Amino acid sequence: MATQEGIEWGDMVIVSSVVIGAATFLLRKYLFGNKAAQEMTIAQRAALEEAQKIGVEKSKQHNPERDIVDKMRKASKNVVILYGSQTGTAEDFATRLSKDIQSQAVRPLVLDPELYDWQYLSRLRSDELVIFVLATAGEGEPTDNMEAWYKALVSDAESPDDSDVPEFCQADDNPPLDENMPLQGISYAMFGLGNNTYEQFNHHARVVDRRLLALGADRIGERGEGDDDIDIEEDFARWKDATLPLIRQHLGMSTLSDSGDESAPEPSWKVVEMDASQTWAKGELFSGAVTTYDSRHPFAAPVTAAVELTPAADRHLLHVEVDLAGSGMRHEAGDHIGVYPTNTDEEVDLLLAALGLLDKADAPIAVQATDPYAPQQQLFPVEATTYRAAFRHYLEITTPVPRSQIKSLVLPFARSEAARTFLRPLAEDKDVHAAVVTAGCMSLGRLINAVRDVEKQADVLGNGEEPFVLPVHAAIELCPRLQARLYSISSSGKVHPERPTITAVVLQYDAKTEQAVQAKMGARRCGVATNYLLGVLRYLRGDRIVDLEASNDNNDDNRLRTGHLLSQSAELHTVADLSSVSASRDAKNYLLQSLTLQPSPGSVSNKRALTMPVFIRKSTFRLPVDNATPVIMVGPGTGLAPMRAFVQERAQTARANPDQPMGTTLLFFGARTESKDYMYREELEKLFEDIQQVAPESQIITAFSRDQPQKIYVQHRLKENAELIYRTLLCEQQKLNGASRAHVYVCGDAKNMAKDVSRALAALIAEREDVSEDVASKWVSEMRKLSRYQEDVWS
Repeated sequence: MATQEGIEWGDMVIVSSVVIGAATFLLRKYLFGNKAAQEMTIAQRAALEEAQKIGVEKSKQHNPERDIVDKMRKASKNVVILYGSQTGTAEDFATRLSKDIQSQAVRPLVLDPELYDWQYLSRLRSDELVIFVLATAGEGEPTDNMEAWYKALVSDAESPDDSDVPEFCQADDNPPLDENMPLQGISYAMFGLGNNTYEQFNHHARVVDRRLLALGADRIGERGEGDDDIDIEEDFARWKDATLPLIRQHLGMSTLSDSGDESAPEPSWKVVEMDASQTWAKGELFSGAVTTYDSRHPFAAPVTAAVELTPAADRHLLHVEVDLAGSGMRHEAGDHIGVYPTNTDEEVDLLLAALGLLDKADAPIAVQATDPYAPQQQLFPVEATTYRAAFRHYLEITTPVPRSQIKSLVLPFARSEAARTFLRPLAEDKDVHAAVVTAGCMSLGRLINAVRDVEKQADVLGNGEEPFVLPVHAAIELCPRLQARLYSISSSGKVHPERPTITAVVLQYDAKTEQAVQAKMGARRCGVATNYLLGVLRYLRGDRIVDLEASNDNNDDNRLRTGHLLSQSAELHTVADLSSVSASRDAKNYLLQSLTLQPSPGSVSNKRALTMPVFIRKSTFRLPVDNATPVIMVGPGTGLAPMRAFVQERAQTARANPDQPMGTTLLFFGARTESKDYMYREELEKLFEDIQQVAPESQIITAFSRDQPQKIYVQHRLKENAELIYRTLLCEQQKLNGASRAHVYVCGDAKNMAKDVSRALAALIAEREDVSEDVASKWVSEMRKLSRYQEDVWS
């Protein structure tokens, strides 16, 4: 294969397209005329063939910037770990795997496949290895950053085994590729991340694994499958323990290098404290000039509304609206909005104090890779930030510390016998870890404090032992990147083109372990993003809070804070010992927390104007193009969000086109009680009045589980309304005899509700069609394949 260092991949594609396009234009009358084959001269044919040849050759020219093998060898590595990650978990696992596998003989490099081309996979030698860590997104879909690879390997998504053999690159130093099995001699390992509540569990990893084997590659060990619904950390640990010895053996290392080794690992990152007098960026997600906004470059969207949907309920159910004007972003009904939250000031200060960093929390720092060949040379999207901003904006600091990481990144720094005695069971016994760390919501800050408490009781200092100190570089490695949270947009882009809305219930719950209850600041687990939204609501509506204005706040980034009652002391942000701080709670028993929020530009006149970093993620969850197609929507709780958008859109269509046919629109909504939990009630009733003008059978059917002695859920209402549903599914046919032309949408809990709804639908079809439930279930499955049965669910 030819090598040309100076040509960019995008340039090649453009040149190829221009050459072929020009030739096609010049010869268009011969190519597309009625007598093209007969009238084209020999010279003209030769010109066309030459143009096509140039285009093909240009497209095959080597691009070293997108060659994973070039990248690996230039970095003196022999293992490349490719991750398919949607929420960051697979990327985190890949990074951790890299540290666990690293040795003198095993030199790994973690890369994002989106930045490299699949064609170069065939250039790997027998003494090199590729490891895939692949999450499954949605209903069996590849993650966004693996989409190009997946489409190349799987040309037939419906029947992957019938896919075409892709054309891989021919390496100069390798034998010619086998036409049918071009990956012969290539070795790989595979771990998948999924959730068994989804029908297509681990589908992405399973299909890629099957395709690699079919193309001649050899898998080392078994394919690992992580289940996020049970314990994905333990699944990963089991696969890793079984596979790493095989990988080491494959690469020429016969014995384990880390057997019984509790020494501190080599750090991946170094923290450089900078001169405060230097000019430096403050470390914000939306700093710098950006013209195109996406998940890596979120838009600072002004918050135009934040209200409590069900004030009388015992939970906080929020409606938040943002303004996308000027962003260029557009959304459609069914899309998601990504929100980058911030960690609360309490959690940030807790960790800063545990690490001994409170006194220099606002000093400028740079976090740089220790490996000069690492693909990511700085951890954050800015060259410099502060300790406080790093833990507030960029790192997940509230999740329980995984068992494997306690072993590799915490235990090695335990010098006292008391600390090692406390940490070893957490690192080695999954049941102890589950009971203490997971059930106790033991974040890194709380884990450090727990070790300190044990050492204090053992009088470690009095015994002359060295106390536990966790270096900041280890803390940074222990905290994965803070990921955006995705919410189904609860408004229609056609009705409100620049005002997407979020509908979310705030997550808070208490840990049950005694150790957690006694921990500093307690052990209430708070959802990072939903409590961020709650903080936005509290600030905008002017709750009784302590305002620390930008002019009086010494913080790293001139922010507004929210969440403390007036009785709460602002000294929380300066004291090193947080054990005396008593947590305040609101009328619904929700913890009140302090948040640092982004003010809107020009908000001097409006002190309560805020922005949130957001982006739009496109979805395939779509209404049918033909408005005459009936739709059945099932959205209990906040699963109502995309259904509200669909209803808004259908109501607008009904008002604008009253003479055009529209299919029946059914919405099944469930909540706890009608009086306290029926959100958007008046709006939905009005929208359905408009829809009923053109589709009379359209209606809302509700299920309030706690309004009667027996629990009633949406699946029960499906059964009760079987005749109406069956008539809607028929689409004016006499019999179904297969998949319905109607569209069904389900949004909400994947573990129970979604499965119950699918079963209820199959049962009523079976009864009315006089077929077995197995046959009816196959019809429902066929609807899924045809995108007529769609789910937007979570576990």
